[in-house]
Amino acid sequence: MELLPILEPEDRPRASVCVGHTCTYLPGKDAGKGKIVIVGGANPNGSFSESHIFDLDRHEWDIPEWEGLQARYEHCSFVPESSPHSLWVFGGAQQSGNRNCIQAFHIDGSGSWKSVQVTGTPPSARTYHTNSACVGDRLFVFSGGDTGATPVSDPQLHIFDTVSLKWLQPETQGKPPSARHGHVVVAVGSKLYIHGGLAGEKFHNDLYCLDTTSLKWERIRAKGDIPAGMAAHSVVSLGKSIYIFGGMTPDGASNSMYSFHTDRQRWTLLKFEGDLPPNRLDHSMCVVPWRIRTEDCGVGDQVSQTEFVNLCFIFGGMDTHGVIHSDCVATVMP
Repeated sequence: MELLPILEPEDRPRASVCVGHTCTYLPGKDAGKGKIVIVGGANPNGSFSESHIFDLDRHEWDIPEWEGLQARYEHCSFVPESSPHSLWVFGGAQQSGNRNCIQAFHIDGSGSWKSVQVTGTPPSARTYHTNSACVGDRLFVFSGGDTGATPVSDPQLHIFDTVSLKWLQPETQGKPPSARHGHVVVAVGSKLYIHGGLAGEKFHNDLYCLDTTSLKWERIRAKGDIPAGMAAHSVVSLGKSIYIFGGMTPDGASNSMYSFHTDRQRWTLLKFEGDLPPNRLDHSMCVVPWRIRTEDCGVGDQVSQTEFVNLCFIFGGMDTHGVIHSDCVATVMP
């Protein structure tokens, strides 16, 4: 495996250096490769209310004229299963405090973010930095950041249904994770996995699974190359595996990548050829299905075939010395 930088033409607009943004792949129409949407984020000058689009056909950045997004960072982005050309955001923070609102944007719609009028009791305002906590049409919210290194004290599981636009707080079974923020949340089928996070000075390295059908919590007794305690890392899933990259540990920022196979319940530290990207935390990543063309040199004329590989796309983040990144790197996923 190798992590490679993605180069864009120098005279094109590009996403600013930022942290706490989200990174979401939106499929293309017809034969297009699709787009990656960077939403929100922050730098020392403040939090952002704009989005950036990386066009995978042209390898160019665009700044769309989408209005209405309330500035936020360390928020959650998600795409409901029944509405694949829409993008929703929840929570996050700005200079004056945390948010608990939901906004939605329809790619084929009016070109503006709309604040969603919800029913039920929403979670308290919090940071909740993920783009992979949606199962079907439901967003799952557990714990998150309050102020500084302190997580919210709320132990409840919150579910938002994008069809009914209603928040629910169902009863769960089993023992849930302890309060934390900076943890990663990712869906694999109907199960939701939560890894790591920070509470005060304690870095967690535990892994929990929530069965979203039975609503039962289980702590996973994992084997293999178990990662150290970490927070502000990023996560994606592919098939039966989850992948984490970077994050902050007691020793500083990391640039390691691990995979966890959910059936074998085993962690593996992935090895890469060449130089790794700089250490980082508070970045974001997503999976991009990438179409490639192969030539079959059989009997007679060559036959061109189309195959797909999956890329892990990583953008932005910062290290523990205050250096903020605006680079894009990608690797083919095993």
